[in-house]
Amino acid sequence: MQHRNAVTNLLFIIIAFFAMVLTIMSPLLTEISKTFSLTLAQTGIIFTANFLGFTVFLIIGGILADLWGKKKVLAISLAGFTLSLVLFPLAPNFPLAFIAIILFGGFGGIVEGTINSLIAEVNPERSIFYVNLAQVFFGLGAIVGPISAGVLVSNGFPWQLCYYILAGAFLLITIAFCYAKLPPLKQSDKISWNGFTKLISDPKFLVIGLCMVLYTGSEVGGWGWMATFCKQNLKFTATKSSITVAVFWGAMSIGRLICGRLALRFSTRKIVIVLASLATIVTVLSGFMQNEMAIFLMITAMGLAYSSQWPMILSYGSNYHPENSGTVYALLIGFGGFGGAIIPLVMGLIAANLNNRIAMISPAICFVMIAVIFMRFKNIPENKI
Repeated sequence: MQHRNAVTNLLFIIIAFFAMVLTIMSPLLTEISKTFSLTLAQTGIIFTANFLGFTVFLIIGGILADLWGKKKVLAISLAGFTLSLVLFPLAPNFPLAFIAIILFGGFGGIVEGTINSLIAEVNPERSIFYVNLAQVFFGLGAIVGPISAGVLVSNGFPWQLCYYILAGAFLLITIAFCYAKLPPLKQSDKISWNGFTKLISDPKFLVIGLCMVLYTGSEVGGWGWMATFCKQNLKFTATKSSITVAVFWGAMSIGRLICGRLALRFSTRKIVIVLASLATIVTVLSGFMQNEMAIFLMITAMGLAYSSQWPMILSYGSNYHPENSGTVYALLIGFGGFGGAIIPLVMGLIAANLNNRIAMISPAICFVMIAVIFMRFKNIPENKI
């Protein structure tokens, strides 16, 4: 039991530091674009590179995990992730930086996808509890990361330092993980080719995948552009704009805890409909706020409304095809990665050609579509362990 707790805690630490890497991009986006002389529209390509790597590597990582085992694949991915965190800030031009972003997005995708599966595998008797607890650690990292990055940049430190610090942390984490003893890969967790072909030929599953595209892209676009738009539209300082991202993720974490309790009483479908509807309203309202306090309240409301849509849509898909849960999980996260590659880029193009406010309001269209789609779905039996 003591050994299991130590391994679980290490996995939680990895999740928290991964969240820091993912979310510091928002407060550093302006400085990164200046370094590589990118326009607002071109800056959106950073998200595309990140989630393009995420989607492609996630599929490859799932296949390799079946062949080599999760520990070996995760150890290699952690090492690759660490190296890419050094290569990105060292890149002398944007084409090389683009490649580095694809790499840390890709290795990061394998890390995130494998970690959640391992947490459940190490703690089989309370797997759902521990997977949800991992999201709390993700939230903590997503709060600490942006604030720390904003403070460093505000005090004159180069944005590259943030990535060097996190690369050092991941080097230590990689070494610690290599010495950890993990259980063997379970047969039930493997990606099935038969399951894959069955799922991609199922129209309803593809619509669930569309919801993952719409939600993930809207979420990434929301927090990804948040700091930049607050600086440009509202003249926030680097520190204050980074706090907006931390507030968003803090509210996301609280919302996930609340929805975890609500899921014991209400169906996943109903919760998604309510959250998507609320997300539509607060996303639209956020574009009209001018008062600083109102902006922070609206960002908090966005975090609460966005909070559990990702895990709830994933859960709905898994319960729809419980016989192929491993394949469902990999495919739906892959759909989400595709959304993260496309929608933030579109938001950047809207901001460059129209204005920032329209860009930040635009994800409301995606949430309307999610709400309407789930209204047409039926309740299905759910595992509420």
